[in-house]
Amino acid sequence: IVATGRGATWERLELTAGVVDRQVAGRVVLPGFVDAHTHLCYAGERWDEFTTRRSGAGYLAVLERGGGIHATVRATRDADDATLLALMRRRLAHAASLGTTTIEVKSGYGLEPDEELRQLRLIARLRDESAIDLAPTYLAAHALPAKHADDRPGFLAEITQAIGVVAEERLAEAVDAFIEKGVFEADELRPFFKEAKARGLAVTAHVDQLNDVGGAAVAARLGARSADHVANASAEGLRALAKAGAVAVLLPGSAFFVGYAPPDARRFLAARVPVAVATDHNPGTSPLEGLPAAIALAVTLCGLTPQEAIVAATVNAAHALGRAARTGALVEGRRADLVILETDDERDLAYRLGAPLVREVYASGRRVAGLEER
Repeated sequence: IVATGRGATWERLELTAGVVDRQVAGRVVLPGFVDAHTHLCYAGERWDEFTTRRSGAGYLAVLERGGGIHATVRATRDADDATLLALMRRRLAHAASLGTTTIEVKSGYGLEPDEELRQLRLIARLRDESAIDLAPTYLAAHALPAKHADDRPGFLAEITQAIGVVAEERLAEAVDAFIEKGVFEADELRPFFKEAKARGLAVTAHVDQLNDVGGAAVAARLGARSADHVANASAEGLRALAKAGAVAVLLPGSAFFVGYAPPDARRFLAARVPVAVATDHNPGTSPLEGLPAAIALAVTLCGLTPQEAIVAATVNAAHALGRAARTGALVEGRRADLVILETDDERDLAYRLGAPLVREVYASGRRVAGLEER
């Protein structure tokens, strides 16, 4: 971005020789969307689980019976490298076509260190070739594998030791963990997070999604750059996040598909906690595709205004990924990550849920998706 303005301010700008001049005829031009929480590295679908939950089964009950995350772990382990790469390429292209120019991608459907490292190496290959900016995250602490059911300390020690390889090979920028009843407790994850920080990796965490387990306050004490889900975060947790300056990443797609009460964004804003919005794209609890849908759900379910939701999906999400100086706003000196909408009012992103509003997408100044000229 070299300048922004209107009227005479724009006319005074000296354009670079040979610049491509695009007239967008009054359409909205926004910063490219930043999706700060996704699980794009997976194989298989979970249609049966979706149907079962709609019939009344709880998410944690499905997980305990070997479904949920474990079902996707089995399918993903069975997929060869070429298959996983092809699946992720397709998902990244689709995300870009819906306006995403920066995206976080987690591992987490491997669990065992060797399989997690395989997935991170595939994600790293995509990072190097992708037209949009990709931020990889190491999420081995996603669920406890069945074979480690009687050896939680052993499993946690293995995934903690693997952080050394993750850091040495630059396979991830951050680590993540699922802190929830019946999954992992904050106290047993302290060595995992400590090792990550010692290796120069950022910390984020799935917390307080289904129950208030004090996870938001834990994330704040850890110096996490974000606390994600947080639908059941306590007032104490909100105060801790505000004091720490951590971003609360709201995932309305997960609340919508699983059926729990969505996070109330007004609580976070009243507590002066910066709020981001992400898709949480995954095959089990949020098969949501594209940030326009997440923006709309953040307005209708979480109580954000359309403008607040757009901020949450751009500059605030960039903060959640440690990229606030690089992208997320139309400010001089930042990357030319742009979305052009097929409308003259940005509120249509929330108002016209499901409408094909994204006309063109530019990442680092290069057109990566969009309609052909008319």
